[in-house]
Amino acid sequence: MIQIDKNRIRKILLLRMDRIGDMFCTTPALRAIRRAYPDARIDLVASPGNRAVVADNPDVDRLFVFPLKKFWLWPLHFLRCRLAGYDLVVALNGQSRTTGRLARFANAPVCVGTWYRATEQYYGHTVRYIEGEHTIEFQLRVAQALGAPSDDPSMVFPVSDELKARARTRYPRRQGKRRVTMFIGNAKKVDTRWPEDRFAELAARLAARGDVEVHVVAGPGDEGLLAPFAWSEDCVLYPGGTLQELGAFLSTGDLFVTSSSGPMHLAAAVDAPMVAILADYTHQCWRPLADMHTIVQSGQEGVQVGTVTVDQVFEAVAARLEAPE
Repeated sequence: MIQIDKNRIRKILLLRMDRIGDMFCTTPALRAIRRAYPDARIDLVASPGNRAVVADNPDVDRLFVFPLKKFWLWPLHFLRCRLAGYDLVVALNGQSRTTGRLARFANAPVCVGTWYRATEQYYGHTVRYIEGEHTIEFQLRVAQALGAPSDDPSMVFPVSDELKARARTRYPRRQGKRRVTMFIGNAKKVDTRWPEDRFAELAARLAARGDVEVHVVAGPGDEGLLAPFAWSEDCVLYPGGTLQELGAFLSTGDLFVTSSSGPMHLAAAVDAPMVAILADYTHQCWRPLADMHTIVQSGQEGVQVGTVTVDQVFEAVAARLEAPE
């Protein structure tokens, strides 16, 4: 544990400037830090891509968005962090040189980062990653090093009752139909994404059961993945919306099917049961942790899921749908 006098910590700056899934997996640590420093002001710097995850996070007092692609604005953001007079700065994605430079420039008495050889120079203290450790468990170890121990790995993503009610009204359940939602996106991440033609075959087989309606979710830039689908009353495209609206929609369904993706972490955060298609590395480090989820593993090292068959996923989905509630 890092020696920190909690009585001297009045302002904390946390840095997590990367992707949606990373931020979801950091929210248990944010909660732990909030509980350990209840009287401190906690500010969080997010990226444009992951800000939506923490827009309503109760453990953060102020949220700032770092303009990663607008280099000309960086000096203003660096200067703001320095002038704020933080007592503790923690870089939660310590492999980033940009994050490391911002953490160091903030000039806090205590500066902590995750250990990587390329960035260790920026931090007064580092926490070393253990090979094969789940990302949430690692983030909780960082929190523990700050004097904020926690054994609660559940993610924090508030979705209001109003949004859930709106989703139920906008997407009413059809009598006698189970609702299966599937995220087919991440067009650029070919290795981590289960092929769209297999998602389409899975959707067709589920719709053919007669007791299932399939809702297909795709992200921006994923339009090219939609071609194989046979659209019908029992296989429809989710029209899109905010991350919070998608979380509310997932709460209306019976099951969510996805490969490794940001929506996989969203589903876990809102307690939506799922079947996740993962390779060995993503299973070790990124899998949803609750017992309510089923994992179909490819058995491949790294992140590739190309060996997983439609039969495997269909059987996993059918088993979940037929299990007693």
